[in-house]
Amino acid sequence: MRLKIIIILLISTSIIAENSLFEQANNEYRNQNYSIAISLYDSILNNGLESGELYYNLGNCYYKNQDWANAIWHYEKSLIFKKEQKVLKNLNLTKQKIKDKIEPLPDIFYKKWWLKIVELFKIKIWQTFTLISLWSLLFLKIFEFIKKIRIRYITRTLITLSLFFFLITYSSYNNTYNKEHAIIFVDSTNVNSAPSNNSTILFSLHSGTKVEIIEKIGNWLNIKIENGNIGWIEDAKCKKI
Repeated sequence: MRLKIIIILLISTSIIAENSLFEQANNEYRNQNYSIAISLYDSILNNGLESGELYYNLGNCYYKNQDWANAIWHYEKSLIFKKEQKVLKNLNLTKQKIKDKIEPLPDIFYKKWWLKIVELFKIKIWQTFTLISLWSLLFLKIFEFIKKIRIRYITRTLITLSLFFFLITYSSYNNTYNKEHAIIFVDSTNVNSAPSNNSTILFSLHSGTKVEIIEKIGNWLNIKIENGNIGWIEDAKCKKI
């Protein structure tokens, strides 16, 4: 019993200390001491505490210091926790500051609709919907078996819903976990046709540009940018989100 009380007190003390540190960092930001605020926010991260708000505040600090790559990286990290309009707004504003203005490939209309549906809820909520529909289908089948009746309309509806929710959950999982991205953190880097400095240079990327990582071979990353172009860059030239 005493051990539990001690553990609870230690956890409570730690939370209070982190909240105090967070407030100190916020005060430094308000006083325009952005480098000090960054140091304080980083101290919280180093203690293993992450949140969308923390990354958002760090992004704002780096924006004020005109460190566009770090600002974009932290805004992207914030969006992983929660897609808030204020974060998206600041991210888009920061992207206007970097050199590379890459126009994304236009999505087919049905892909846009599907993505909007997928992004309505987090993956856990879609998983819950899927499980509810599957369990409902199972209970209906048990009911039909016991009562020796068939309710085809409801059965077909539940099968359709189960499949629909499963596909959304699968898409949400791929968007959240199967895609890895990074931000270019050097002034300029060549993108090669193969994982070698002796290969053909296809194009160049600059600080702050976001890339999707397709695969890794040694110290090289096969990357894709928003316009669909692909190539290879050295791992050290970017920072994974």
